[in-house]
Amino acid sequence: MAEDVCDFCKGVGSSGSNVCVYCNGTGEWNQAAQAYLKNHICQCIVMDRKFCPVCNKPCHHDTSLNPKQKIDPGYGGMSEKEVTVMT
Repeated sequence: MAEDVCDFCKGVGSSGSNVCVYCNGTGEWNQAAQAYLKNHICQCIVMDRKFCPVCNKPCHHDTSLNPKQKIDPGYGGMSEKEVTVMT
C-alpha cells in the first residue's frame, strides 16, 4: 500500500547512492520521515534554485536568493570568526 512506504525515499530504501537515513533502507513508513517532509526547509540551493530536491515542489523560499531560514555558520550569529588578540 502507498501509505506504508517511507515518505522520504518513497519506499526505495535509498536516496541517490545512500541508504535512506529515516527507514534504514527498509522503505517502510515511519513518523520521522513524514515529519521531516512536512516541515523541511527548502533545499533548492543545492540544485537549481527552482525546485526543492526533497519534495520536488517549486522553491519555497521567500525568493530564490533569500531563504526563509538561514544556516548559522557556527560563530554564534556572527558572519566571521572573532579573533581576540592577547596583549
